[in-house]
Amino acid sequence: MLAHTSLPPLPPPPTPTPTPPARRAAAVGGGGGGVEFRRKLHFLSAELHLDPFPLLALHPELRSAPLPLLHDSLRLLLSHGLSAGDASRVYAAFPALLTSPPEESLRFLSAAAPLPPPLLRAAVVRSPRLLAASIPDTLSPALHFLRHRISLRRRPLPLAAALLLAFSVDRTLLPKLLFLGEATGLPDPAVCTIIRRAPAILSYGIETNLTPKLKFLADGMGKDPATELAEFPHYFAFSLEGRIRPRYETLRVRGVQMSIKDMLTISDDEFKERLVDAALSRQRT
Repeated sequence: MLAHTSLPPLPPPPTPTPTPPARRAAAVGGGGGGVEFRRKLHFLSAELHLDPFPLLALHPELRSAPLPLLHDSLRLLLSHGLSAGDASRVYAAFPALLTSPPEESLRFLSAAAPLPPPLLRAAVVRSPRLLAASIPDTLSPALHFLRHRISLRRRPLPLAAALLLAFSVDRTLLPKLLFLGEATGLPDPAVCTIIRRAPAILSYGIETNLTPKLKFLADGMGKDPATELAEFPHYFAFSLEGRIRPRYETLRVRGVQMSIKDMLTISDDEFKERLVDAALSRQRT
């Protein structure tokens, strides 16, 4: 009879050793783990406060781009009034701008729009796509559309209009203009007048914003969209479920009359005061 022999327990699996940052950089850089590459990683992480590895994955050209080119791109943005933090936002959205400094786009926005430095900075921070968009395919046609079709002659362009320069005329701007004319029955010049007063309308979605708000204006409130938009074109800027509908329902239930402009633009405290004043006025009569 064989004796039972107890086998020693298996040793635990070895704990994986974390990959050192330098080795990780070399792996991501595909052999570019030298001094120049490490300086590039330091520039991205320490000066721009960006994680370099997602940028390298999105824009592999960064691996071979010379570091002075990245410095030149940053200096270019800083020279047009952007801060280092602003530049980081731009590069996080469009890392290709690190290796292709947007000199032509900045020149176009500064001279053709024209956008002075504070307005240029505000526009680029809100829409970094302005620096990545094609001048002949997007920026120039959009500016021509605003100047000649909408007759927006203000110089410089207001911020809301400057942001529209990043949109396609055929896919975005013109369809919104035509939709508003069909939905309101207004002639083209009248629609253009509304847009000149509230250019951001052309950035709102037809299905997600314009259609439901026009429907509520006409069916929910019983208002004539053409008349109301001519009076208050900023109507579309307010949330339907967060402000328009609840405030209108409150007024309707309490029998209080108020213009749409006042209904939407006054603060919550003033709105409550108006309701109290209306109730006290009815009591006195």
